[in-house]
Amino acid sequence: MKRIITFLFLLCLFGSPDPARSQRLMRDREGNNYKTLVISNKVWMAENLNVSHYRNGETIPEASTAGEWDRYGESKTGCWCYYNFNPENGRKYGRLYNWYAVNDPRGLSPYGWHIPKDVEWLVFTSIPGKSAKAGVAMKSADKWGDDENHCSGTNETGFDGLPGGSREVDSFIGIGKIGHWWCSTESEVGFARIRSLACDSDDLWLHTCLKQCGNSVRCVRD
Repeated sequence: MKRIITFLFLLCLFGSPDPARSQRLMRDREGNNYKTLVISNKVWMAENLNVSHYRNGETIPEASTAGEWDRYGESKTGCWCYYNFNPENGRKYGRLYNWYAVNDPRGLSPYGWHIPKDVEWLVFTSIPGKSAKAGVAMKSADKWGDDENHCSGTNETGFDGLPGGSREVDSFIGIGKIGHWWCSTESEVGFARIRSLACDSDDLWLHTCLKQCGNSVRCVRD
C-alpha cells in the first residue's frame, strides 16, 4: 500500500513519464470522442477539435463558400469551415475555426477545458528523454508530406499533430504540409497567436495570424 501511495504522489507531482502511453478518451457535448495525453501534469487533446456548437449549445455558423467566410470575418463573427469546404477533410483533420469563434464568450472548448495560451505550448519543448526536437516529436507518424517529400514525425509526445492546413483570407493553404493551432493569446490589433508545425521544420513555431483566418484548435483541461 505504501508503494502505491508513493507512486500516486510522484505521478501527481511530475505527471506521466510517457505521455504517448497515457491516452484516454474524452467526449464533448456533441458526442465526439477525443484521445488525450498527459504531459507535465496537464491533460491535452490528442486530436483536433471538431464541434459545431458553442459550449452553451448555440450553433457556430458554417462557412461553406469563400463569400460566406469573408462575410463572417468582416463582421467579426465566429465561424468554421472544412479545408476546401470539403467534409472529407473534416473527417481526417477536424474543423478550421476563425479566432472570433475561439474567443467567443459562449465558449468554443468543452466544459472543463480551455484553449491554451501561447506559453502553455512550451511544455512540448522540454520533455525529459525526448530524442527529437519538439516539432518532430509532436508530428504524427504519417500523413505529412507527399510521395517526393516525406516529413512525418515520431509522435513521441503523443500529440499526434496533423497537417490540416489553414484558411487564409482568400485561399486555403498547406494541407499535408503545415498544421496551425490557435492560441487564446491576442497580439496586435487584428491578430492573435498560433503555434505551428511544418513539413520543412523540426521546431514548434510561434507566429501571429489575422483573426479572420481559419486554423485548427486543441484544448487543455482546466
